[in-house]
Amino acid sequence: MIIYAFQCVSQFSSAGDSHVWTTDDLLPTFVYVTVRAQLQHLGAEIHLIEDFTPQLQGSGQIELMFTTLRASYFQICSDKDLP
Repeated sequence: MIIYAFQCVSQFSSAGDSHVWTTDDLLPTFVYVTVRAQLQHLGAEIHLIEDFTPQLQGSGQIELMFTTLRASYFQICSDKDLP
């Protein structure tokens, strides 16, 4: 899901493939995709990935994508607490 979202954003953006995307640009999109995916136990799945894939540390783009997914999850959780 994460890799596909990155590819879609790059493919369909008006900036084209040459634009360098930052996490600030992508976070709202990832929050939307994460909410629409309706993953029932995303927090548990994130912890499972962290516990069983220590090789993610320093793995470049995959680490960035996982960190963005985790940030999306934390943003959704913090938004739920708002009145």
